[in-house]
Amino acid sequence: MLYGTLFLVAGAALLAITYGLVANGTASAAKPIVVTKQPRTAVSPPTPPSFVTGVTAGTSTLPKGGAVLYEQKTAGPRTVVQVQQYAGQVDATFRLLTAAHDQELTALQKRANVRLAQVKTSQLDTLLTRSGLALAIMALASIGLGWVMAGRALRPVRTMSSRARGISERNLHERLALDGPDDELKELGETFDGLLGRLEAAFESQRRFVANASHELRTPITLERALVEVALSDPDPSVDSLRETCRRVLASSEQQERLIEALLTLARSQRGLEHRAPVDLQELTAEVVRSIPSNGVRIDTKLEAARTTGDSALVERLLANLVENAVRYNEPDGWVEAWTGPREGMPTLEVSNSGPVVASDQVGELRKPFSRLDGDGAVASRNGDSREGLGLGLSIVQAIADAHDAQLTTTPRPEGGLTVTVRFPGDS
Repeated sequence: MLYGTLFLVAGAALLAITYGLVANGTASAAKPIVVTKQPRTAVSPPTPPSFVTGVTAGTSTLPKGGAVLYEQKTAGPRTVVQVQQYAGQVDATFRLLTAAHDQELTALQKRANVRLAQVKTSQLDTLLTRSGLALAIMALASIGLGWVMAGRALRPVRTMSSRARGISERNLHERLALDGPDDELKELGETFDGLLGRLEAAFESQRRFVANASHELRTPITLERALVEVALSDPDPSVDSLRETCRRVLASSEQQERLIEALLTLARSQRGLEHRAPVDLQELTAEVVRSIPSNGVRIDTKLEAARTTGDSALVERLLANLVENAVRYNEPDGWVEAWTGPREGMPTLEVSNSGPVVASDQVGELRKPFSRLDGDGAVASRNGDSREGLGLGLSIVQAIADAHDAQLTTTPRPEGGLTVTVRFPGDS
């Protein structure tokens, strides 16, 4: 209906333009007939003619050759009057004939102009009627063809709608999988399939995160409950045993507190930034390095000015996680190096360390929640060992970097260890 209406409007406009052009062209070509009257010349009375009369006998002479010479004599007054009267009658008759001829020409001109106007009106009416009929037929035909073509063209849309209605969080693995030519609708279907793929990955990551977080929170709670039950089941507990139980419960509570704080930091980072403020990477890195225990690992710093904007508390958490991970996953006599400064016009932070060799294909796994390095440098899930950390360090770093529109790069060193580079946007 939309295509038919548009065709009808365009056809009506074209018909109006054509009608106007034809009407103007006919008006300019068929001008009214105008008869030009020739001016009449008045009849003047003729000059009295001269009459030749014969010569009286006895007075003529015969010239050579036998010709008779006649003598001209002037006509009399009566003859002149008769000629003048005759000329007046002729002029009057001529005037009457001319007047009658003019009247007849005027009447003929009027009849011709009326007939031309009638022919012009008839032609325009015929043009309008036949063009309108053709326009109506073509409008109906265009509606039918538009219905058929629109149905064929929009069939993939109906397919996408029906399949999309059947997809929920329980079957995100399904795809539209449109077939056909590579047109805009197929591109839309492929884009929607890509979106479903990203949603499936996000939901799967969320499920895995919730499961891991539940397991991590359940472990210290279970441990605390077991310690308390053991202490209560002892009929004759000593002060030392109770104190030891309290110390172990306190250590478990501290571990649980760190985990909850890490989870809250991760959730806060994934929400994005509510406000931005100037941040000095050089100053924050120096403070973090001074506050973190080295555990016998040598920590070197090469700090230059590097200013950006963002959330100072989140950036400090990012720095602390990088330095803590570099110290934790290291050799007993290893080293850690922290560097800040501009690189390619961007404020950059880089933390490198010695340690076990990490395979290149497993570097990406380190950014997933509750993933850590085992003793052989392979990536594995955390199993509740507090000595190996919570497994959220690089996940939080990735989330904070994304919130600050920063670029996070993790590169394994051939001789062992990692180099983590974070490039922040410039200070605007």
